[in-house]
Amino acid sequence: MRQEFQKPAWMNDWKVFLIFSLISFAFAFGLRCLDLQKWSNPSFIVHGEYIMGTHDAYYWLAGAKGVGSAVGNPMSELVRFLGSLTGVQYGNIAFWLPAVFAGFCAIAAFAWGMLVRGPWVGLVSAVYATSIPAYYFRTRLSYYDTDVVTLFLPLLISVLLARWVCQGIRTSWLPQKGAEIKFNPTLIDYCLPIFAGAIAAYGKLWHSDVLTFAILVALIALGLSVVCGTKNNRPELLRGLVLFFLVAFVGWIGFVLAILFLIAMSFSAVRDHKFYNSIYLYLLILLAIFALSGLGQDLLVVISMKIGSYIKPVADTSTGISGPQYPGIAQSVIEAQNISFDALFSNLTGSIFLGWLGFLSFVFVVLVNPTSLFLAPFAAITFAAVYMGGRFAMFGGIALGLGLSFTLACFIERYANFTTNKLVLGVVQSLVIVGLLFSNIFTIYEGAPATPIMGKSHAKALIEAGKKMSDDSTVWTWWDWGYATMYYTGVNSFANGGNHAGRILYPLSLAFTTPSYLQSSQLIKFSAANGNNPAAVWSKISAKKVHKMIQYLGQSKVNFPKTAKQYLVVSWENIRLAYWILYYGGWDVISGSSIHPTVLSVTKPFDLNFESGEFAIRGESQISLSSYDFLRRKQRNFKVFPNSVGPHLLYNEPSTQAFLVDDFVNSSMLVRLLIEDPSTPELASHFKLVYEGFPLVRIYEVI
Repeated sequence: MRQEFQKPAWMNDWKVFLIFSLISFAFAFGLRCLDLQKWSNPSFIVHGEYIMGTHDAYYWLAGAKGVGSAVGNPMSELVRFLGSLTGVQYGNIAFWLPAVFAGFCAIAAFAWGMLVRGPWVGLVSAVYATSIPAYYFRTRLSYYDTDVVTLFLPLLISVLLARWVCQGIRTSWLPQKGAEIKFNPTLIDYCLPIFAGAIAAYGKLWHSDVLTFAILVALIALGLSVVCGTKNNRPELLRGLVLFFLVAFVGWIGFVLAILFLIAMSFSAVRDHKFYNSIYLYLLILLAIFALSGLGQDLLVVISMKIGSYIKPVADTSTGISGPQYPGIAQSVIEAQNISFDALFSNLTGSIFLGWLGFLSFVFVVLVNPTSLFLAPFAAITFAAVYMGGRFAMFGGIALGLGLSFTLACFIERYANFTTNKLVLGVVQSLVIVGLLFSNIFTIYEGAPATPIMGKSHAKALIEAGKKMSDDSTVWTWWDWGYATMYYTGVNSFANGGNHAGRILYPLSLAFTTPSYLQSSQLIKFSAANGNNPAAVWSKISAKKVHKMIQYLGQSKVNFPKTAKQYLVVSWENIRLAYWILYYGGWDVISGSSIHPTVLSVTKPFDLNFESGEFAIRGESQISLSSYDFLRRKQRNFKVFPNSVGPHLLYNEPSTQAFLVDDFVNSSMLVRLLIEDPSTPELASHFKLVYEGFPLVRIYEVI
């Protein structure tokens, strides 16, 4: 082996690569900037900072602020570093980062197309990978979450390994006649598997899925090296994979060993040894690394946990046959819901025909180009979206774009007799395939509204109330707002997007569901007295005893030990979620069942007789209300009709929203704490108002 410091042949087109990479980045970034005007609404900005478009973004922002378990995570550290470097508010940094990462992802996708067929196939691959709805809607402006790296880093790792492997394997699955090309890697070539391994090792700190993909593509690289590698090139390919395995899966020690291994290969005494070109030696080394690092077990565990987390159980049974049963959360999480094939392809391209055509084209690519097998995991996980939730469709764009553009290029080359300039032909091919995609999706993107996860009044309330909270306080808010609450208040929330299993969800929702001020406040105090983990106590007793204990908390005053302060947030936004909140809060821990309340959004004009309570949506039949509440700024106009058994009307003038709800909802803490007078003796003896934002949000201290 000669360690030459010359430029490898694949770097000769670096100027073309650079130009098309910039175009790919600009397209992905610019597509997301189309949303910028939609965010100009002042109600989407609080204290000069954009409100995020996804709940989980606040997990990383809270970590950047030093709150929660995301402290030290690369997602948080990046925001914190950029904030300290520029002085820009964290929320505004997170607002722009998804578009930046989408641009990086486009470059990685372009590199794949460039590797397989050339720059024009690469450009289409970049556009499809970052523009399909399933990926676009997860990486819009303000959508700062791990989706910004879970496609980008696996694409980068796989294309680096593919570049290494493709130099030493056949260009076909079948044996080929003629002299084989000898792979004599330079030092730069050896940097490919080392760099890919470093990205895999670092990427798992961003998201565990990066490591899972790294294991899969490493196994594919190994298989291709053995099956399609030529006799003389196999040892060289496997030596490179040893470097990747060491760096990716063994950590810093592995990186050091990889460098030492690379240095050792530069000595003639090592190169001349009889085992130097023994593929069995390298296979044994790779097997040892795979086994000793626990990768095989990790892969099975990660995959099984991923599947398990997207199964939608109704109940989560506690330990012990007679223990309490808790509700399952996944059934109410939209991104975890099963989807049909029609919905899957709608998420991919907006067209069932284009989606199937793209995947069939990708199968053709794999059949004629072994290197493209590296992308098979991306296609496979896309189809898994049918059972594991629509979010997994985001991985399919690269397979669709590369498949369509590669197949069209092959068709033209094989069957068309064009004398057109190759540049013009490349431009036309790209425009046609990209045009097919955007003819289906562009109007959807134009009409898609900005999606701040909470109202400005809600965010402002958390900021102001947070100034009064000590660092050891806990805020009880519905888990959807948990991360945002952590960021804006600077203290921990009882539940959030990463802590909402049934044993957390049940006490949280019960505090909002019960009609009893006493039971709600004492449940929260009971939780605080037990380390904010009431299920730890309940798991030691039977379900019947848990039921009796909860009932007792609503019947008798209990003297709890002094704990850190607990706060409860009630907001109008929760009314829309009452269908699920009260389902969980009304859960029977003995039978493991519950019922949904009635919550109907009134979206059409309606007529109301304020004296008789007769209500009618225009064009529909009339009904009699049990009560109505018209909520205005600092004013509640309400009336009760005790002889009626009809629904209750809740109308919020500032938000111009109305709901028809049943007695279950209307009598819950979710509603009562939001609309009733905080100074009434029954309420004031259990909750102290610390922030008044009626009728949109209130924050109470539990007393």
